[in-house]
Amino acid sequence: MKALVIATLALLGCGSINAAEIDQNLIKQGEYLARAGDCVACHTAKDGKPFAGGLPMETPIGTIYSTNITPDKTGLGDYSFEDFDKAVRHGVAKNGSTLYPAMPYPSYASVNETDMKALYAYFMHGVAPVAQENKESDIPWPLSMRWPLTGWRWMFAPAVADYKAAPGEDAMVSRGAYLVEGLGHCGACHTPRALTMQEKALSAGEGSAFLSGSAPLEGWIAKSLRGDHKDGLGSWSEEQLVQFLKTGRSDRSAVFGGMSDVVTHSMQYMTDNDLTAIARYLKSLPANDPDDQPTANPALRCTSTTARPVTVPMAMATPKCSRRWRATRCCSLRIRRR
Repeated sequence: MKALVIATLALLGCGSINAAEIDQNLIKQGEYLARAGDCVACHTAKDGKPFAGGLPMETPIGTIYSTNITPDKTGLGDYSFEDFDKAVRHGVAKNGSTLYPAMPYPSYASVNETDMKALYAYFMHGVAPVAQENKESDIPWPLSMRWPLTGWRWMFAPAVADYKAAPGEDAMVSRGAYLVEGLGHCGACHTPRALTMQEKALSAGEGSAFLSGSAPLEGWIAKSLRGDHKDGLGSWSEEQLVQFLKTGRSDRSAVFGGMSDVVTHSMQYMTDNDLTAIARYLKSLPANDPDDQPTANPALRCTSTTARPVTVPMAMATPKCSRRWRATRCCSLRIRRR
């Protein structure tokens, strides 16, 4: 009898160890996914603590502030997985109100539930809690009323469903599509929006507007990521794209503006396989211009442009380089060393 009890306790102990290992693996997976989604960039204020919120975001109707997503009671502390999932993929807060679409829940609607559980494990157990109350928006009444956002969500947010690859689609391209259209929410910046502020397409299957470039956003223009040679990625090789996403620079270009945050906080930490998948998927997008032709001498281009010349610290693209570059000629932007 004593031997049976000891054996039973030993088995239970092994089960506990295995469960702990699974949890740690899940947390580690969630950390990677959070980096792929670049969550820290929007949910961390300047000089603030990671994920504690408070970053101001300008909108056409006023300024809103990102929320605290640490496991403190002022953040996600009392969120169940269902609460978390409803906020991230459905755009509905724990109190039932609709989130501002600055939270890219229309893109996150295609994130797989298994990845959502990993993200939840990370934010609840892998992030340090920070006691910081969320800041109210500066949007004036009556524009600050939330009920119109519910109507917006009903009209423009897609149904929540795990991403499914198209039949016969290349596995690497499918992985890239999942990351670009979902967690990476690249369309939030690189897809034009309608007058009602929804993205004109949320995936490649919804039309050629997807990733075709945006209107000015916080002083920057996000370029087209489609196959056009003149103003897209048509003249880029897959290898050049991977290098650019990993390091923030290639022999063709260097990042600055909002894309520098993406490289600094997100893409430099992604695996080479995932970066290759993203590049291969982007290279699969056709050009929008039916008369598109390769350019004889493609100019060195940036991922963002401004209305006037700017001096760009390369540290914005990668913290490992202290050299400075100057961007000139806003229409055919070039980079040169200074």
